[in-house]
Amino acid sequence: MSWPRKCPDQVFSKPANDRGVTPRKDTPVPGAEIKVLDKAIQVMDLLARSGRGMKAPEVAAALSLPRSTAIRLLGVLRSHDVVRTEGGAVFLLGARLLWWETCYRKEIEPSKAIRPCLERIRELTSETAHFSILVGDRTVVVEQAMSLHVTSSRYDLGTSAPLNAGASGRAILSCLSDEERKNFLSRRNLERLTPRTMTDKITLERGIEICRDRGFAISRGERVPSTTSVAVTVLGSKSEIFGVVSVIGPSDRLNKNRCKFISKVLLKEAKNLSQTLETARRYSGDLQENLKTILRDQGGVLGK
Repeated sequence: MSWPRKCPDQVFSKPANDRGVTPRKDTPVPGAEIKVLDKAIQVMDLLARSGRGMKAPEVAAALSLPRSTAIRLLGVLRSHDVVRTEGGAVFLLGARLLWWETCYRKEIEPSKAIRPCLERIRELTSETAHFSILVGDRTVVVEQAMSLHVTSSRYDLGTSAPLNAGASGRAILSCLSDEERKNFLSRRNLERLTPRTMTDKITLERGIEICRDRGFAISRGERVPSTTSVAVTVLGSKSEIFGVVSVIGPSDRLNKNRCKFISKVLLKEAKNLSQTLETARRYSGDLQENLKTILRDQGGVLGK
């Protein structure tokens, strides 16, 4: 099981080939279509991170694209409902992405195995429990069980953060290969979400080492002010990263002793979840049905 982990503007070739024959006007340059797709993905990522939408000139400037290229890409994406316009000039993500997201969730159904785990963590800690996955160089929340406290902390599903911000990112960094970790740390500037976000690489490396020694990470106010999080990575038998389980709550409630207790809960639940997902991966057939079978064997409730 695995989780979901520039370009020439000229698309067609005109020069003569080695036989002196000029290719047809519609002869595609090998790889050009892939590069155009690459640009389109960059545009969609940019709009996703903007949160407020962007105009075509802003997209062109942010991605170092000719304005005509940006306009053409946005027009094609809009024609497929991948992006939409607001006020006639501002581009935002479109409705088709919601459909894709629904299809993706139906295909892999991570909640069938993960949801019961998060609910147990919530019951034991009385705080909000999250499961996040690694997407590129960011953590993304894909499932949660919200605290029943009147005052609680949570992230919306789909919320992402850079790996240097928060306990979940640091837990994942501690489990990456040396090469992957060095590639991330070699960046010129690390993204800052709050004044407490770790952007100093020496401090971050020290935090990664502490997490590796303990088996869990703790962060205070690194993603959201006055919020504390404890996180543990869920690994496969070959040390591949399935995701990370975490607990988040107000810092005044998650003191040192509470975080110590929560870390023990997460270490135990992460180990159990790892075994469940690892066993499911060994089965033949549809993963979704395998996870259902495993949950039934363990007394889990499905379809209610």
